Amino acid sequence: MKRTFSLIVLMAVMCSCLAMTAHAADYSFTTAASVDYYDYTSYEDAYGSQYNYGGSNVVDYQIPELEYGAFSTTQTGIMEKSPLPGLQASVSTTPSGDYGVSGDGTPVILPGVSSDPTPLPDIPSFTELTDGFLLSNGAIGRISIPAIGVKNYYLWQGETASSMKKGLGHFTSTSVWDGNVGMCGHNRGARYNIGGIKKLEAGDKITYTTSEGTRTYRVETVKTISSTDWSYLEPTSDNRLTIITCVAGDYSRRWCLQAVEEN
Repeated sequence: MKRTFSLIVLMAVMCSCLAMTAHAADYSFTTAASVDYYDYTSYEDAYGSQYNYGGSNVVDYQIPELEYGAFSTTQTGIMEKSPLPGLQASVSTTPSGDYGVSGDGTPVILPGVSSDPTPLPDIPSFTELTDGFLLSNGAIGRISIPAIGVKNYYLWQGETASSMKKGLGHFTSTSVWDGNVGMCGHNRGARYNIGGIKKLEAGDKITYTTSEGTRTYRVETVKTISSTDWSYLEPTSDNRLTIITCVAGDYSRRWCLQAVEEN
């Protein structure tokens, strides 16, 4: 009986301790939020859609697109608030040969580059023969060389015997007006011969008349050339006549006269 009473008392003391522990833990604490913390915001709240794991999302690649073309790296564009060092807005050239680059297009002479003008290559002139170009008698034109008595010799198409029987023959590969007009004729023994060209001097006059009008030419050179040298018939940028005839007794050589138009 005595032992039973002791057990009851012990159990009562233990229950009392448990009640006190539970009561002591029933406290609440209130503290101010740190300024380093922010309100909770989900991706869905910020961008209106769920986050796509492993794929593209609204928040990705929000970089201004660079405009290509006239307003990219050659001029001030979206990504260039001011011209970059060494980047020019324009390139400028001048007829004097000066050239270079600057922000406003002002010509700049580059170091080591001469400002002396460099002549451009001349562009050959050429007039092709057409039916509308011919004179009423079918000739290309007519030639007069007063210093040797040649007066109104007609120029016919083709460097042939039939052409030279009627006057002078035209080299078909050459021009008929602008540029280099090539022609040939007999040296002697024919009604129409031009053997006297070897006596002409620089400055003597030749007139050439076509459906386009009349031009006066001044003799520049008279010399013998190889019978296989056709370089004097090549197109030229200036207007000139090239007249070729045989050298008496020497079939390997030809007389060649060139006359340029008077300005």
